[in-house]
Amino acid sequence: MFHGLTLLIPEKADPERDTVARAWEAQGGEVLRLGRFWSPPAVDRERVRLYGNDTFCLVLAQKLGLSLVSPPDDLLLKVDPAWVKREVRGATLEQVAAETFPRFIKPLVPKVFRAAVWPGPEALAEECRGLAPETPVLSSEVVSLRAEVRAWVLDGRVRTCALYEGEASVTEAEAFLADIARMAPLPRTCVLDVALVEGRGWALLEANAAWGAGLNGCDASGAARCIAEATVTA
Repeated sequence: MFHGLTLLIPEKADPERDTVARAWEAQGGEVLRLGRFWSPPAVDRERVRLYGNDTFCLVLAQKLGLSLVSPPDDLLLKVDPAWVKREVRGATLEQVAAETFPRFIKPLVPKVFRAAVWPGPEALAEECRGLAPETPVLSSEVVSLRAEVRAWVLDGRVRTCALYEGEASVTEAEAFLADIARMAPLPRTCVLDVALVEGRGWALLEANAAWGAGLNGCDASGAARCIAEATVTA
C-alpha cells in the first residue's frame, strides 16, 4: 500500500510512533528517522509523508514545501450541537475572564496554553501571562466524562477506533463516530476524540490532525492509512 512512500519521523524513540513505523514498513513503505529535521536531507517531496510532534512536522512542511491536512480549530462551533452535548462558545481571554467558573478553557490555536478546567480567572491569567487579551479560546461548561474513545477517520469513514479512558461500549462509540465522520465538515482525514458524558451520552470532544496524533490504542495499520493522506504537496 505504501510502496514508494517514505515516512519521515523524529529520530527519538517513541513507542506509538515506532508502532506506526513498523506498520508502514510492513505495508511496503520506507521510514526515515530525522534528528536535524530543520536541515532535512534531499528527498522527493512528492513521495514523503510526515508524522511526529507539531514542531517536527510544521518545520519540515515549511522546509519541503508541503501542506499538512488539519481539522479546523473551531470545529466544535461549526458542528451540530447534538454532537457536542454541552455548552461551548468562542471567546477571547479578556472575555472569558468575566464568565462563571469553573470552566474548561482551551486555546483555539493548539498548545498556546494548557487546556484544562480552570477554577477561576486568576489561575487562568497566571497560566496565560504574556498572551494578548484578544487571544482566541474555546470555553466550555464542565461535564463529567465516563469514558473516552479515539477514532482515525479517512474519506468519511472510521478506519480504526479504540477506548483509551474509562469503560464503555466501543461499538456504540463507533456508531456515533460514524455519523460525525459522514456528515461533519471535516478534512479528508483527521482524528476524532469522543467521550461518554454522564447523563448525556456520547459527545464530540475534539478533532486532531492525523499527522501528529497518538494511537491511543488504535490499530497502527488503520492509522497509517490516515497519516499517508495527511501530507500533501503545497
